[in-house]
Amino acid sequence: MGIIRLLLATSVVLFHSGIPSGYNIANSNVAVFSFFVISGFYMAFILDKKYKGPGSLLLFFSNRFLRIFPLYWTILLITLGFVLIKLFLHLGTEDNAIIHYLRYSPNLLSPAFYKDLINLIIRNITLILSLDYFRVNNSQPGYLLIPQAWTLQLELLFYLLVPFIMKMSKKIFVVFLLIYLVGFFGFIVPNQLMSPTLTYIFLSNLIFFLLGIISYRFIFNFFSTKKFKPLALKILFFSFLAYLVFYNLIPIKLPILALNIDNFPYYLLLVIALPAIFIQTSSNVVDNFIGKLSYPVYIMHLFIMKLLSNLGLNSTWLVTCALVLFVTLYVSYLAVRFIDKPIDNFRQSRV
Repeated sequence: MGIIRLLLATSVVLFHSGIPSGYNIANSNVAVFSFFVISGFYMAFILDKKYKGPGSLLLFFSNRFLRIFPLYWTILLITLGFVLIKLFLHLGTEDNAIIHYLRYSPNLLSPAFYKDLINLIIRNITLILSLDYFRVNNSQPGYLLIPQAWTLQLELLFYLLVPFIMKMSKKIFVVFLLIYLVGFFGFIVPNQLMSPTLTYIFLSNLIFFLLGIISYRFIFNFFSTKKFKPLALKILFFSFLAYLVFYNLIPIKLPILALNIDNFPYYLLLVIALPAIFIQTSSNVVDNFIGKLSYPVYIMHLFIMKLLSNLGLNSTWLVTCALVLFVTLYVSYLAVRFIDKPIDNFRQSRV
C-alpha cells in the first residue's frame, strides 16, 4: 500500500509545483479522494483487528491524535515562524499570510474581526474546533496556514465517526449507507438545503471514506475466506497501479456527478483492488517505509515550495518540480526518522 500512497502524495506535490496536468500521475482531486478511500479501509481494518475491549475507543482516538498532530504542529510552528520572520524583516510582504489576512479581513478591528481571528487561531491549532460547521467561512483572508490541511479536518471528523460505523452489523451499515446517499445526495444537495459549511463539505466527501469501509468489510473479508491464487491478487494490484500511473492518458472518464464521483471505473477498481494491494504489501518492510513518507510529503510540500520560491530557486516547470520533489522527499525522510518513527513506536506499543 505504501507505493500507492506515495504516488498519490507525489501527484499532489507535482500539481502544486505547476506541472502540466497531462504529465502528472493523477489529478489532485483523484489523489485526495483516493487517500480518503484508503483511510476508510485502514481505519476499518485496525478497528476490527486491533482496537477491541475496554478502553479501546479512547486508545484509538489518542493514537490517531499522535499520528496526525505532532508532525502537523511541527510544520505549523515552522510555517508561522517563517511568516513572522518575513513580516519583521519586511520580506515578501505581498505574499505574507499575516498581511494578507489583515488586508482582506472584513470588519477590521471590530468585535466581529476579533471573533473571526480567534476562530482562525483555534481552527489552525485544532483543525476541527471551529464555527465553520454552522456558517460559510470567508476564506479570502485565509483559511489554514497549511492550506492542504483541510483534508486533515475531514480525516479527523471521520475518525470520530468510524468507530460507531464499525459497530454496525453489515445489514445496518447498508441501511445507514442508503439513508446517507438518498438523504444527502438525493434530497439535500439537489434541493440546496445546506450552505457550503464544513459540515456540508464533510458530508460531500464522506462517501469516499465509506467506499474504503465497503472495501474492507465486504471485499477484504471475502478475499480472506476464499482461496485466491497469488497471481490473481498480483493482477489486481498491478492493474490498479497501471491505472493510477497512466490515469491522465486514459481518455474515458465516467463520472457520477450526483455522488461527487469524477470517475466511477477508477474508484470501483480501487475499492476492489485495495484488499489485494494490502495483502501483497502489508508485510513488506520497504513498502511500509515508503508509505510512511506519504504523510510528511503531503503536509510539508507547500511550505518547501514557498521556501524555495523565497530563496529565488525558480526555473522551468520541469526543474522546479524536480527540485521541490527531491527536497520534499529528503525532508520527509528526516521527519519520519526523527519525529514519526519514535512516536509510531510508542503508538504501536500501546495497542
